[in-house]
Amino acid sequence: MKYTLLEIVQDILSSTDGDEINSISDTTESQQIVTIVKTVYDDLLSRGGLAVYKTLFNLDSSLDPLKPVLMTKPANIDTIEWLKYNRVQDGDPDTEWAELRFIPLDDFICRSQGLNTSESDTDSMTLVNADGFTVTFNYKNNVSPSYFTTFDDNTVIFDSFDSAVDSTLQTVKTLGYGSKTAVFVPSDSWTPALQPSQFALLLNEAKSLAWSELKQTPHNKAEQTARRNWRHLSKTREHIPMDGRVDKSFRMNPIDHFPTYSRR
Repeated sequence: MKYTLLEIVQDILSSTDGDEINSISDTTESQQIVTIVKTVYDDLLSRGGLAVYKTLFNLDSSLDPLKPVLMTKPANIDTIEWLKYNRVQDGDPDTEWAELRFIPLDDFICRSQGLNTSESDTDSMTLVNADGFTVTFNYKNNVSPSYFTTFDDNTVIFDSFDSAVDSTLQTVKTLGYGSKTAVFVPSDSWTPALQPSQFALLLNEAKSLAWSELKQTPHNKAEQTARRNWRHLSKTREHIPMDGRVDKSFRMNPIDHFPTYSRR
């Protein structure tokens, strides 16, 4: 069963012998519990790897002919599990999607610096990063990309693009899969984006934390149930099992950095 935020807060207040409320903003205690629910919800999403927050997306093109192999991650995307690029040739009605390989920044720079810009199929672009430092990347200009890297978990740099087809890498020719940003809405009617079976985990973890913070005592039953809920989640986080479907070679996350995931 799914619950609104108001119903979750009311349930926890009933457990802690709190006052009855008609809105999450009615009492100081109800507002404290909203904060607790948000804390638990954020933790659940970060630890749970829930498929409900996975989505397909496109990268954003630079649209700058001086930066043709630069793209950026959409603001509402947290992590990237894989990327593909359509290598279709100009005038060809058929698509040619190819999976792109992530390589660590140091390896990427070594390959980039090894290219000879005096050759007609090689160009370079200059970037100024957030700290004001200037960096130059060399790239091939006669072939669609094969691999990519990042230096800030937001900007994506590719090894090449086909100048005979496009002036820059194109948004519509990218296809990615990853986690989107979760938004907690402090509203009575808001329902967390969870599967029905996952609400028990949210409720019991929030109830346990509320007892600890507001009553300064543990809620042993809620803690035991939450542990069982976590074990259940590990087996049922996806309603359509997809284990082994992709090589998770790339993850854009400010906390989990690339080298941990990318080496093969």
